[in-house]
Amino acid sequence: MKKLDEYKKILESHKQIIFQGAPGTGKTRLAKQLARYIIKGEDEPKIEDIKDRVKLIQFHPGYSYEDFVRGIVAKEKDGKIVYKVEDKILAEIAKKAKENSDLEYILIIDEINRANLSAVLGELIYALEYRDEAVESMYENEEGDKNLVLPDNLYIIGTMNTADRSVGHIDYAIRRRFIFIDIKSDKSILKDRGRELFEKVEKIFNDNLYSEFNIDDVMPGHSYFLEEDESDLILEDKLIYQIKPLLMEYIKDGILKPGAEEAIKNLLKS
Repeated sequence: MKKLDEYKKILESHKQIIFQGAPGTGKTRLAKQLARYIIKGEDEPKIEDIKDRVKLIQFHPGYSYEDFVRGIVAKEKDGKIVYKVEDKILAEIAKKAKENSDLEYILIIDEINRANLSAVLGELIYALEYRDEAVESMYENEEGDKNLVLPDNLYIIGTMNTADRSVGHIDYAIRRRFIFIDIKSDKSILKDRGRELFEKVEKIFNDNLYSEFNIDDVMPGHSYFLEEDESDLILEDKLIYQIKPLLMEYIKDGILKPGAEEAIKNLLKS
């Protein structure tokens, strides 16, 4: 609860934050947990029953302004194709928040750095900083209004995988509008075999990580080593089907040195 209180205060003050860290550190889970804590005062990572006020979306490289904010869509009417401007998830939740200013609304953007943020946000880069001020969008809605407003009671929580080198970096103009919070692996929650395996993998990184990388940015998170969690995989299966492929991919991506391959194989035999 103490950490959630801290994150809640930061979000209420700055309006948008990004949880960043290696895969498996629980960033998305934490984002859901924080959203529920703000809306319901509970610390469960559950948003299914509060989807009227919390929306979750995952970015990808093909994501555009027209997918996220507002765009032209083709509709069939009386056997003909007609084109109309349609609000998308950000414009929709912003409108709801503006109409219900006494309630908090939250948009969770998973893998926020996988899209070209400058292109996806467009003029709303300004609106992130200057809440409750209207900015002119590229499209006029059905009411003839081109303005968009991000109200003060709309919070944005992003998650960002620091190990993924295939995605673009967040530019400085956008970066200064977010508070970045590092989420690291929590070895203390692991038990017996899970902790033992974590420490063996950690040693592989300590011995084979290229110097330009920080271990906290790439070391697989604690969720990979939980002996019992929400997934159906037991620890041995996680080792074979999740941890091994990830470590081998790190070698291909130039994160781990080639000499790590033998250590990974020995790890699997132990």
